[in-house]
Amino acid sequence: MKKRACFLFCDSLVVTLAVGLLLTLDKTLVQAKAKDEVGDAKRKADEDAIRKASADLSAAIEKGDAKALADLWTEEGEYIGATGTAIHGRSAIEAAYAQNFAKDPRTKVELNIDSIRFVSRASAIVEGHAQSQKGKADQPGSSRFSMLLARENGNWLIALLREWPDEGITLRDMKWLIGTWTAKTQGGEIHTTYEWDETKKFIRCRFTVKNKDNTVSGTQFIGRDPRTGNLRSWLFESEGGFGEAEWSWDGKRWVQHATGVQADGDEVTATNILTPIDKDSFTWQSIDRTEDGESIPNIPPVKVTRVK
Repeated sequence: MKKRACFLFCDSLVVTLAVGLLLTLDKTLVQAKAKDEVGDAKRKADEDAIRKASADLSAAIEKGDAKALADLWTEEGEYIGATGTAIHGRSAIEAAYAQNFAKDPRTKVELNIDSIRFVSRASAIVEGHAQSQKGKADQPGSSRFSMLLARENGNWLIALLREWPDEGITLRDMKWLIGTWTAKTQGGEIHTTYEWDETKKFIRCRFTVKNKDNTVSGTQFIGRDPRTGNLRSWLFESEGGFGEAEWSWDGKRWVQHATGVQADGDEVTATNILTPIDKDSFTWQSIDRTEDGESIPNIPPVKVTRVK
């Protein structure tokens, strides 16, 4: 009986110790999780502050406010331009931007952040792309940038900003198309929806053209041709037709030089033109149209409106 009692006692001791260990471990995990959540929340706040600093930078450039822009740098901050020219110190940066704004006062800049990496408690590396346009008629430019930001007195300031050369027209310049659009023609109605694909290497468009006789739907992909660096699109219709086009910006409008094959086998060519009106509307027209080598009537401009 004593042996049995000892066995039961020892077994109870093991259970008690195990339960205590589990409770301690559970408490430790809860505390670690709470600590992680606090850390995540703090980093989220830091990330939001960095994004605000980026937005403030864009706003200062668009306003032509050299002082407000320079105030976003640390006292000993540095700017390195696409040509490799370096400007050191907040005062020098303010003077350089003031001189630049005197020449080009109206520049629209949009900074698109691709990533934010915290490399210490008080420093972060930001990488992204900048899109700039001096006027509606000017060709938009795109360049890559990286920033090192430091937190000083609770504020995230730019310690180093570096730009790389203009990349020319890129797929990012087409992101204004993202969304759903509609247009009415004499013969019917057109609906299109543009969206990024999963990798953001292509913009995917799904379209439906309805008229009194039939309905045609299809898919179009817009992307960068890795052979030439130019923008291209590939189109596939529900009835079996297909085509492709090369895109370019002529200073006022997007121009597509398109070729294709209709479902009945006829070869077609056209120059399609998208002319932006504002962020929620553009016109589309098709000229220089041929079918099996024979000229066919142009399609006059049709206003296309964003569905809000």
